[in-house]
Amino acid sequence: MRKFKKLLSLSLVGIMLLSGCQGGDKPKKTDESKSEAPSESVQGSQESNTDKEPTGPSADAPMMTWIVGNTSAEVDDDAEVVKMIESRFNIDLKTWRVDDTNTLSVRLAGGEMPDVMVVGNSSEIPNLVKGGVLHEMPIEDLKEKAPNYYKATEEYGESLFWSSMLYEGKNYGAPQPMQNVPMAMFYRKDWLDKLNLELPTTIEELENVLEAFVTQDPDGDGQNNTYGMAERTFNAIFGAYGLRCVTGGSKAFKVEEMQLGDDNIPFFPWIRPEAKEVLTLLANWYNRGLIDPEFVTGENTGGYTWLSHSFMNNKIGLTCAQPYHYLVAGTDTTDSDNYGICMTELKGVNPDADIAIGLPPKGPKGQSGTEAWNKSGRLTALTTQAFKDERVVNAFYAMLDAYYSDMDYARLANYGIEDVHWKKSPYGPVRIMEGTQLREQGVLQVDFGSTVPFSMNITPEKVKFGEEVTGNGYWRYNAPAVPEFAENIDTLKSLTNQAFFDIISNQKPIDYFDEFVEEFKNAGGESIEKAVQEEQARILAELNQ
Repeated sequence: MRKFKKLLSLSLVGIMLLSGCQGGDKPKKTDESKSEAPSESVQGSQESNTDKEPTGPSADAPMMTWIVGNTSAEVDDDAEVVKMIESRFNIDLKTWRVDDTNTLSVRLAGGEMPDVMVVGNSSEIPNLVKGGVLHEMPIEDLKEKAPNYYKATEEYGESLFWSSMLYEGKNYGAPQPMQNVPMAMFYRKDWLDKLNLELPTTIEELENVLEAFVTQDPDGDGQNNTYGMAERTFNAIFGAYGLRCVTGGSKAFKVEEMQLGDDNIPFFPWIRPEAKEVLTLLANWYNRGLIDPEFVTGENTGGYTWLSHSFMNNKIGLTCAQPYHYLVAGTDTTDSDNYGICMTELKGVNPDADIAIGLPPKGPKGQSGTEAWNKSGRLTALTTQAFKDERVVNAFYAMLDAYYSDMDYARLANYGIEDVHWKKSPYGPVRIMEGTQLREQGVLQVDFGSTVPFSMNITPEKVKFGEEVTGNGYWRYNAPAVPEFAENIDTLKSLTNQAFFDIISNQKPIDYFDEFVEEFKNAGGESIEKAVQEEQARILAELNQ
């Protein structure tokens, strides 16, 4: 435990993963090196039984604790979805509600550990392995015990698919072949219409639109109190210069996410010369009032992560998010069945507000693109706690396989029960409940996300719409786990965010960027790049043998 707490002091775990679960006391296995084949009761549960009356787990069922992420909730043991999942896999399912104090690092430091956890970024793996948290999950075990899942990884996984969970030659999780689209550019259409503006297609046109949002009173209140954009759109500006420098749902730049070049060589985009060009432009826009001066505090002030309160409350006219955050599967903004959670909130606060979706602007060399989530998302791992009871391990493999082989079960785990948690619509399944309330019902708590098979079978309308309204995406690259990354990334994150925010807000001159680059390299950036590049080459060579 002393070694365990010492490793936690590196703080990667606490920063990357904002969730926590408590494991139950379980009998130890004789051989923990490899779980046995699924028991007859688990194997027999593979057929769809979502229509059967749920009874919950048997009296001797093992407890399974599961961490999803920072949107987790403590499930209601009596919820019907929970009982259906528990009955099918004969487990006593538990998850924990998460808040700012109830983080995974706090739970781990207190001696608690979940059975199943989603790893936020592969850079965390070395500390989690050294700290005794993650247990090896051999690819051969996944192939044997979750054959339908493994078949999907072969069919839809890319060349670097398995590299995301490998550390020192061992696999520590089950990545998922995801169906994702890039972020979309959301404009206040009512502002565009009032000012007789067209959707911009280039950086120059975007600049003109942002200036109009600032100077021409788009909300009609007679006051000079509107801005063009804030930090969530920064990713599209960097994208216009060929870089994946993103903030996403948080206000901070995701420095831990490297970029994969066209030559398949990973690099840190933060120190490229093009980044200096973007910072020069953003600093100019900030100085002219086109960027919300409070961008440092972020667009979200509480509630669902992807809500932009600045956008909803007439402060900025442009934001960036996944298409489904606002519209489910079409451009109709008059039908509430087509509203995502952000559109529902926008209309609730401002009924006269409307949105238009635009493509990311093209830069001086014709480049464009927005943040795109990874194609091997939901890095789901088993802990050493899980391997104290082979029933938990076998149940996990059965749940994983069912998500790929039984679309009724996959829909139950992801959407819940028809006419209770979701309803049919021309746009596909539409959620009736959202957020914490939905998760307390057991929905979205043990699912594996929008995998390719799930999306093709359950939400094809959503996929088609997303592909139609988004342009190029700069996909997240899961850097292979190397010690240098874990040891230095906290320093690099702090250094980069401070420098970028200072330059954009004119607290530092643009020439400070050159000094920052040298500091970044000397603080471990250069050694990380080299280590990641070498490890990726080694892994690819091993996988291609």
